[in-house]
Amino acid sequence: SNTVFAGTAASSVRTDSGQIVSVGDSLTEMSSRINQSPVSMNSYETKEGETTVTVSDYTYDIDNIRYTFTIINNQVKKIEWTRKDI
Repeated sequence: SNTVFAGTAASSVRTDSGQIVSVGDSLTEMSSRINQSPVSMNSYETKEGETTVTVSDYTYDIDNIRYTFTIINNQVKKIEWTRKDI
């Protein structure tokens, strides 16, 4: 099945260990708090005005929910979640 990704935005996520990851956290903070390997990681470039920035999407499965953390300049800019089809 080809699922169209339509995520719901979140400002923060509680990890399995009870840590909170929020928009604005650094990539290091996110990685250490989630403390598991991402399901996938995808990087691409986009333009913000005249500047080209590298965007990295890190996807994790936490409690049967798939979270995608969008990282720009080593900072969490967006968190989206979708329920996994079980």
